[in-house]
Amino acid sequence: MSQENVEIVRGSFLAVSGGDPMAAPRFYDPAIEWDMSGVTGWVEKPVYRGREVIPFLQAWADSWQDWHFDVDEVRDGDGERVFAAIHEWGIGGDTGVHVDQRRYFAVTLRGGRAVRVQMFSERDHALTAVGLKE
Repeated sequence: MSQENVEIVRGSFLAVSGGDPMAAPRFYDPAIEWDMSGVTGWVEKPVYRGREVIPFLQAWADSWQDWHFDVDEVRDGDGERVFAAIHEWGIGGDTGVHVDQRRYFAVTLRGGRAVRVQMFSERDHALTAVGLKE
């Protein structure tokens, strides 16, 4: 099951990587929780739940000009958790500021769907969240 979870997470990230968050909802449990509290400087709502998640992700994508990301790494954690790393870039829609950054995720799956996504600024925090240490 763990390799299957890795492929599910990889597929969901690849589906969205071109800038369309609407490509991934099929991978999400209806009661999904998206936790932004691990992102340094995040001042908006820390956790989005269920029906809030897709509008939040769409607003995020819409706030950029030419937003994309590459999937750098996806690996099995312990149990139902998977680690993912991305390299994202874009231009702020309102500010014109260029952003080039890495983000890290701890994704919890049940029944082949993501039930919790934790986003982090720091790689080691995400690795710890999935039960891995480097």
